Amino acid sequence: MLSTSREVDQQAGRWAALRDLGVLTPEQQEEFRQWLSADKRHLGAYARAEGSMVRVYRACNSVRGVLSELPAANIPSWSRRRVVMTGAVAASIAGAGFFGVELWRRSREQVFVTGIGQVREILLTDSSVITLNTDSKVAVKYTSEMRNVHLLQGEALFDVAKNKNRPFVVQANGTLLRAVGTSFTVSVLPQKPVQVLVREGVVELRRTGTAFAPVRLSANTIAVAPHDAPVSATVIPPAKVVRDMAWQHGQIAFDDETLEDAANEYARYSDVRIVVDPAASRRTITGVYISNDPIGFAKNAAAVLGLQVEVNGHEVKISCRSNSNG
Repeated sequence: MLSTSREVDQQAGRWAALRDLGVLTPEQQEEFRQWLSADKRHLGAYARAEGSMVRVYRACNSVRGVLSELPAANIPSWSRRRVVMTGAVAASIAGAGFFGVELWRRSREQVFVTGIGQVREILLTDSSVITLNTDSKVAVKYTSEMRNVHLLQGEALFDVAKNKNRPFVVQANGTLLRAVGTSFTVSVLPQKPVQVLVREGVVELRRTGTAFAPVRLSANTIAVAPHDAPVSATVIPPAKVVRDMAWQHGQIAFDDETLEDAANEYARYSDVRIVVDPAASRRTITGVYISNDPIGFAKNAAAVLGLQVEVNGHEVKISCRSNSNG
């Protein structure tokens, strides 16, 4: 059974505390390695737990007058370099070569991007985490009153740390999303309306410059926000939420999608283009596939649907079989 985000955070806190104390046995070290690699969420949760410990230690160092009676050895001193290295070690243990953890600690606006086929995780100062999908761009600026994020293009998952006094607001193509503590994705793709998928908690969606009323989205809800029409929200099964977030694990999930739509989706993840013959473009496919392997997908889809595949450099063509081939 898939652990909830709360359970993952609790597990991460336990591992962070044990590793900081240096009391792990060889068996526990192996258990920790397996835990990290079992779910991509574990890496981000562990990095957040480490970040929380850093802030606690800084608070200790900032009130030395109160702690002056304690031996110096009892006051941990963590450096930024140690935190960054911890994230790097965790990333290597998890075996996610395309996946990195970054510690964002600047008050000025910063812009983060991903290339085609890349997934990137950014750990923010409040322990919130942004995971960027392929070919995405986000600008982040925190103030003492507000946590502001602007998704400029692509798709991102936001795991928001709770802070009722400091709202977390995502701006995306005329849409404002306000959250306190929740987990949701937002996508801004060419020629498509903004789409929001809420995994946990509640998100308020508001369209700027329109008379449409705000919409509150709860867990397991997907919403589409056209610029000239009311928001359309649909409750979906938790299993579909997991499938729709498969990109975090380097996968693409299709559920009765046409080959034409599948080809367009793969174009986001690879320079290799899938070209579908019009006669086969409306055929549908269901399954979970590796996002950076369009040729493998094309061959599998062709085998399932009785089609043929031709690979020519950076292009793979799916077409109906000729009569001579049966």
